[in-house]
Amino acid sequence: MQTRSRPPLGLNPVWWLNILLVATATALFFVLAKGLPPLADPHLSWWMLVPAFVVAERCVVHLHFRRSAHSFSLGDIPLVFGLIFAGATDLMAAVLVGTALTLLLDRRLPPIKLVFNLAQFALAACVGILVVHALVPSPEHLGPHVWATVFLATQAGGVLTVLLIGLAISLSEGAVQARTLSHMLAMDFVVSATNTSLALAGAIVVETDARAIPLLVVPAVTVFLAYRAYLLERQRHERLEFLYEATRTLARSPEIIQALEGLLARSLEAFRAELAEIVLFSSDGGPPLRTTLGPGDYRQVMEPIDPEIAEHLRALVDTDGPSVRLARPFGSQPLGKYLDGRLVTDAMVAMLPGENRVIGTIMLANRFGVIRSFSDEDLKLFETLANNASVALQYDRLEQAVLQLRTLQEQLHHQAFHDSLTDLANRSLFINRVREELSGGSSEVAVLFIDLDDFKTFNDSFGHGAGDELLVAVSGRLRDSVRPGDTIARLGGDEFAVMVHDTHSAHEDAVLVSERIMRAFEEPVEAAGETISVHLSIGIATTQDSRHADELIRNADLAMYEAKESGKGRFEIFDLRMRDRVLKRHGLKEELQRAVERGEVIVEYQPIADLATGAVVASEALVRWNHPGRGRLLPGEFVPLAEETGLIRALGQFVLEQACMKARAWQEADPERPQSIHVNLSAVELHDPELMTTVETALRASGLDPSLLVLEITESLIKDADMSAPTLRALRAIGVRLALDDFGTGYSSLSYLRSLPLDIIKIAKPFVEDMQAGRQENSFVRMIVDLGRALDLHVIAEGIESAEELESLRALGCELGQGFYLAAPLDLTSDPAPPALVAHRAAG
Repeated sequence: MQTRSRPPLGLNPVWWLNILLVATATALFFVLAKGLPPLADPHLSWWMLVPAFVVAERCVVHLHFRRSAHSFSLGDIPLVFGLIFAGATDLMAAVLVGTALTLLLDRRLPPIKLVFNLAQFALAACVGILVVHALVPSPEHLGPHVWATVFLATQAGGVLTVLLIGLAISLSEGAVQARTLSHMLAMDFVVSATNTSLALAGAIVVETDARAIPLLVVPAVTVFLAYRAYLLERQRHERLEFLYEATRTLARSPEIIQALEGLLARSLEAFRAELAEIVLFSSDGGPPLRTTLGPGDYRQVMEPIDPEIAEHLRALVDTDGPSVRLARPFGSQPLGKYLDGRLVTDAMVAMLPGENRVIGTIMLANRFGVIRSFSDEDLKLFETLANNASVALQYDRLEQAVLQLRTLQEQLHHQAFHDSLTDLANRSLFINRVREELSGGSSEVAVLFIDLDDFKTFNDSFGHGAGDELLVAVSGRLRDSVRPGDTIARLGGDEFAVMVHDTHSAHEDAVLVSERIMRAFEEPVEAAGETISVHLSIGIATTQDSRHADELIRNADLAMYEAKESGKGRFEIFDLRMRDRVLKRHGLKEELQRAVERGEVIVEYQPIADLATGAVVASEALVRWNHPGRGRLLPGEFVPLAEETGLIRALGQFVLEQACMKARAWQEADPERPQSIHVNLSAVELHDPELMTTVETALRASGLDPSLLVLEITESLIKDADMSAPTLRALRAIGVRLALDDFGTGYSSLSYLRSLPLDIIKIAKPFVEDMQAGRQENSFVRMIVDLGRALDLHVIAEGIESAEELESLRALGCELGQGFYLAAPLDLTSDPAPPALVAHRAAG
């Protein structure tokens, strides 16, 4: 909700308008109007006009806005009589007393509206008096000249009244649309013209023979009933339009939560209510969930509420009485306390009927406007709305879809910022936390970059499963070693990080935390049935050298390498000379530049199989570096350096060209069964303006059909989907297919699965590892497979390393997979034939 700035003294802007109106009306009356005589006989005293104003103002119909209304009445009739037969003082007294009695006794308006109405009535009467006496300066017989003058005076007062009401509504509720204002002016013109004509006819009768006045009662009543019939018909039309638009909104909303919020927002507007909420009842014993809009900009989505309150709401409605009005007191004590706590004064509650049970309730409360309670017509419309909503939301599937969506969103959001193995913060969350701390103006921050010494040796000796157990054990001991307020993360592999913040001496505190971590690992760690001595190398960087998060972490990383080079099992503090010293010592940059030329960089291919038949349908290109001194290096050991130094473009182009040539050779060797080739894109490549040229050149040079090339991107690369979408659409336009790698571990969002031009999603290895045969119904993988099927995306499971995982994936209907259990990455440099069946076990 937009908050308007308040004038001095904290008054509501309408009060300032009221003061201006009162001052203007007072000045006009006492300076110009007071003492002006009647235009014709007989002369009417103020007390004779008061009853006429009371009766006329009670014959009223309202054109409602959100919190206000423009009222149409028969008030022009006594005003015309007063302009002709009463002096200015008598007419002003009659206007103020007659309208005040009606407003106080009948409409019971709050003080701000009461003063506004009295002031604008008085100002309109003054304008009418001045117009009449300006054009008819002396009393005369009622003729066309007087008729036209009085008609002009009432129209001037009517236009002024509409403009003032529009201004007051704009100050309190927001600008009135031009279309609405024009409708108000047109309606007021018709009403004022009709009333004035009727009153002028009555004035002529009074001047001629006052005994004929009762003959005017019937036409006056007829006119009033015509006004009311018109506005009632208009309201019926608006109600039908509201039902149509609400149902269409529900049916077309792509997500259930969006549909619920859209329904509540439209209901608030249509019924001029302050609060709207839907409560959904669970069929499996789970807590009831409430979605609320209002008062104001308050918003609550799918939050649990007290089951006892939900049961009391359910008890209010049934098939015989599907909707009900509520007013204080609210019946049962728990329900009354609940509604009183939400400041509910008047409400309507309707049930959302399912096929076999009541699946929820919908409530609207606290109506705005002149009429503050809900009518029988409102209740009927509300009941129809609830029934239509249940149909549009497909009955009981509403609850199921909402719960599944909520669970999936929560899990994906958690996965986006947490490491799936240790449940620590991941690299993305850690970098964000460091950035937030630095932007918050903290005096000093320190980052500890932690690496396990000789972890690769342990992993190779005991296997990946044992390595994962060791990492979990290490993460637990790290949690116990840091301070409660510090942030700990797993950056990947065997690398961890700690942010030491809220400190005035980051250097000293970082050293103390590092020493405590070292002491914590003096005792062996239990993992995989073994007692293992774990040693760590720690690098420390503080904001003394940089206040940029990425550079601070990189500095800590370099300090960690210095600790390893200095003998491991120790910590080092970063200094500016260390960066050049580490890079020079390793010489990896220069070596990597020459690695492609020397033939040290090779591409291996891991088959992707049809899980039902075992047939290889594609292969993923995986880059390796055969380092002459350090052996075969995996991408994680040199790709970050390539990205940092700018060599990633040349390296990525080499892999892409090799993969396209290999896929083309497979196509020629077996044209009946062409296999796709998957190539990974790094973050730098995805945002490289030359990417399209690089891909088109590789396809043209190899002669490969673009539909056989699949480019894989990880979720962490598309946290800004709007930035990535144009590049991805351009790739799709030339026929290249796109895959989302490691789905569920990055910036997962259901919205970008719909907005980005994807063809394939790949289930991340950690999810596959957690699967167990016979527990598919509780598997997170099932959600991803169903999601892919619903969005017409192929689904590939990564990291299949056991028969149990394979069988579970088959049972879930996952169509494709890859992993060491099916086939390891293959060096096919000299083999032109494509991979065939990956293994007999893949075919079942």
